[in-house]
Amino acid sequence: MNTEYIYLSHVIDEFTPSYGNRDNFTQEELSSIIKGGSANSSKWIFSSNHLGTHIDVPKHFFDDGQDILSYHAGFWIFRSARVIDIECSEGKIINQELFEKQLSDDIDLLMIRTGYEKYRKSDKYWNDNPGLSPDLADYLRNKYKNLRAIGFDFISLTSWNHRDIGKQAHKCFLDKSSPLLIIEDMSLQSLKGNIQNVTILPMRVRNSNGSPVTVIAKVV
Repeated sequence: MNTEYIYLSHVIDEFTPSYGNRDNFTQEELSSIIKGGSANSSKWIFSSNHLGTHIDVPKHFFDDGQDILSYHAGFWIFRSARVIDIECSEGKIINQELFEKQLSDDIDLLMIRTGYEKYRKSDKYWNDNPGLSPDLADYLRNKYKNLRAIGFDFISLTSWNHRDIGKQAHKCFLDKSSPLLIIEDMSLQSLKGNIQNVTILPMRVRNSNGSPVTVIAKVV
């Protein structure tokens, strides 16, 4: 049995797209060996913690919601992750009608692959992106009792074309009584084979309402 570990998260750099094209990442040199310094060091500047492949937790939309540190280390390991393909080429709302395919009852992480990743270097990725329906949150929560998070290969759960729906959807998914955490801007195009587990690694920042994440899948 051949085992492979693959990244399901994008590299962060100055070209990382952002929702609304309003945030960015910059890297500044602090010291350089080639310039006479004793070591190489840099300053990283995120204009938002919701940039690149990142996770939303309830505190993103609820002041008293769970933050990143509310979750124990084992929470971030998903042993029954599944990916479904819902092809999409425009900024439409994905609703429960597209989820007729039966998923395993024990699923704990659902990843939606739309193919939108191919637009990531164009403005279409952020100004014409798909979104998820608010009703989908309760549908998935009630049907799959072990589900803890949902991720996808487009920039935000909120479609730029349907922002009011998106705000409502964020609140429905992140409902602090039974939250489904949201992993936005994933890289799913190379995901093939049988997923054994997925590990999501956020930055552990106090009172964080979300964080960039490194996502690693074990596939056989």
